[in-house]
Amino acid sequence: MPHSSGGGSHGGGSHHSSHSSSGGSSGSSGTIPRVRHTAFAGSKRYVYYKKNKPEYIYANFNPGEKQSKARYFLLLFYIPFVIAGISMLISAVRVPHKLSTDYNTDIVIDDRAGVISAEEEQSIDRTFKKFFEKTGITPAVITVNNEDWQSNYTNLENYAYELYVTSFTDEKHWLIVYSQPFSNNDSSFTDWYWEGMQGNDTDNIITTDVADNFTDDFHRKLLKNETYTVGSAIDSTFSEYTPDIMNTSINFGALPGAIILLVFITFHASLMLGITPGTIKYRKAIECPKGAMEYRCTYCGGIYVVGTCISCPHCGAPVVKKDDLELFNNI
Repeated sequence: MPHSSGGGSHGGGSHHSSHSSSGGSSGSSGTIPRVRHTAFAGSKRYVYYKKNKPEYIYANFNPGEKQSKARYFLLLFYIPFVIAGISMLISAVRVPHKLSTDYNTDIVIDDRAGVISAEEEQSIDRTFKKFFEKTGITPAVITVNNEDWQSNYTNLENYAYELYVTSFTDEKHWLIVYSQPFSNNDSSFTDWYWEGMQGNDTDNIITTDVADNFTDDFHRKLLKNETYTVGSAIDSTFSEYTPDIMNTSINFGALPGAIILLVFITFHASLMLGITPGTIKYRKAIECPKGAMEYRCTYCGGIYVVGTCISCPHCGAPVVKKDDLELFNNI
C-alpha cells in the first residue's frame, strides 16, 4: 500500500517519510570455555610444549579434545541473526533499479485549486516525463482546497492516501498533494499544506533519505513564496532530483549497526563452539596426571612431563620410564 514520503504545512513545519523498519535481539546462555594461567573453579591443569619446555594452563574443558560434530548444530540458532545482519548490510547499499512500466503511466497534473499556471503545467509535464523516463516512477500532482478535506479527515496525509488509491491501481506513482484555502482573507499568510504519497514499489528508488531530502527542499521552496510559486517549486525540486536519483549510494548511518551485529554473532558463536584463539593455540594441550613430574630429555635437553607423551615432544626420543624415580623432579 502507498505511504507518505513526507509533507508539511505553512504553520506547522515539515515532517519526514513514514518508512519504517523493525528488528529484534535475543541472547542465550551456556558454559563458555575458559583458559587461564592460574587455577579457577571447575578447572583442570593441562600442559603443552613450547621452546623445549612445558607450559601449564588451567581450563574448564579439554582443549585437546576434538569437539563433537553435534555441537555444530548450535550454528542453526545463529542463522536468523546472520540473515538479519546481512540484510542490514545489503539495505545500506542503495542500487536503484528502474521500474517496469506495465501500468498506466499517464502524467496527472490535476490543478483543482487553480494555483498552477498554464506555462507551469507544461513545464511540470516535461519535468515529470524526464523523471519517469529515468526511474519508471510516474509523478503526479493534485492541488485541492483545505475545505475539501478538513471537515472529514484528521490530516492531509489521510486524504492524500485516499486520493492515491482512488486515482491509481498500482504502487508505482509518486503523488504530491498541495492544499490551500479556497478563499484567503489574510494576504500575508496562506494556510497551505502538502503531502507526498509514494507506492511501495518505489521504495528502492525513493528511499528514506531521498524522500526526506526532497521534503526539506520542496518545503523550503514553498516557504520562499516571493521566489517560488507552487508550480515552480514542484518543477524545480523534481528537476534537481532527477539527474542523480538512480545513482548507487551507501547509507553510512546503517553500516555500524550491521557490522556490530555480525561481529557480535561471530564472537558469541565462537565462544559457544569453543573456537577461540585460545582453544586453537592450546589444541595440543594434555591433561596433567596427578603427581606429575618433569624430566629433562637426555638426547635434546628439552623438558617434558612424564605420563603425557609416548616420545619426547621435542625430538621424538624414547621417554623415560616411571621406575627411574630418581631422575624425576616433583612439580
